Amino acid sequence: LRLTVSGSQLLDPITGEDVRLTGFNWVLNHLHEGDGTYMQSLMPGANAARIVAVLWDDSTSSSDCMTNVAPYFKESCFDELDFAIQQAQEAGVWSILTAKSTYGAGQNYKTDPDSDMFHNATLKSMFFTMWQHVAEHYSTWDYIAAYEIMSEPRDKDVSSLEVHDFYMQGCEAVQAIDAITPCMVGSGSYYKLWDFNDDVIIANNSNVIYTFDYFVPDDWAFGGTTNGMIDQYPGTYLCKDLYPGWSGTCCPKGANKNMTFDADWDRANLETWAVPVRENNNVPIFINQWGVVHGVTEEQGRYDYMSDMAALMEELNIGWTWWVFRGGGGDTWAHGSFEFVYQHTDGSLEVDEMAVAAVSPYM
Repeated sequence: LRLTVSGSQLLDPITGEDVRLTGFNWVLNHLHEGDGTYMQSLMPGANAARIVAVLWDDSTSSSDCMTNVAPYFKESCFDELDFAIQQAQEAGVWSILTAKSTYGAGQNYKTDPDSDMFHNATLKSMFFTMWQHVAEHYSTWDYIAAYEIMSEPRDKDVSSLEVHDFYMQGCEAVQAIDAITPCMVGSGSYYKLWDFNDDVIIANNSNVIYTFDYFVPDDWAFGGTTNGMIDQYPGTYLCKDLYPGWSGTCCPKGANKNMTFDADWDRANLETWAVPVRENNNVPIFINQWGVVHGVTEEQGRYDYMSDMAALMEELNIGWTWWVFRGGGGDTWAHGSFEFVYQHTDGSLEVDEMAVAAVSPYM
């Protein structure tokens, strides 16, 4: 079973009806048996899991799946990947299979540019060979929504054309093995929305989903770890603080102009940058990560923001996966945590019921 890309829509393979993917990111170290079914028991509308599990040139730990011998993939990595996808399949949840490559994506682009795939042709070739091996493994598995070629390019010196061509070649490599499964690609600079435009479009390939992150504003989403300025929703702030590092792009009326951070502000962002890519090119778009940490309180507007965003994305017919579904390992929610389900050290589970109530009506 595969989704069909039909213009800007994703169609169900059985009913032929439009499918809007909504759900959560799953990370392997917090994945448990039955999580697909459990996720749907909390939020029946959840139909997607973005599985960040193809960890390749991502770390120096044993969890990294990269090898130096063709097909350049550690076969034991399939054990966890298979398990994750099976949890989704059992619940009829669509899996987005995502590659994460911290170093291959350009973590050290300033000090060692040849360590990333935008500059190192050999490394890029190894990566695409790896992807073909993974795609062959899953080509007969049901409920694969997309192969996300590489999340969040980190090399900020590469051009939009270089990013585009990398993704184009990646899609060609994967779809040479599994032609019916969509590939998923985004823009440069960590998938920033402000860098998401018509440059991402891969001409002559209609089987692509286009994606971006929405941790916006940064300071709000991560709980004041950027500059501690954006601490209330709704609220009034300087444009340069709402768009740190991007005021030249996002503040045409001036970096020091006051703006109101509210649902209309988020609407303007999506309607200015995301929706035109869909409408101009008749392609599907998708928010692969969004969220606001537990360190932002109810009184600061955390759950109002979540509800407003979920309602807006439903209205604009944009699918999404929240970062993340499950976490834990301590005694309480950490300031920088996003999860809906927290597993305590004693094994008991705690659900962020207010978060569930905020988004579930719009899934």
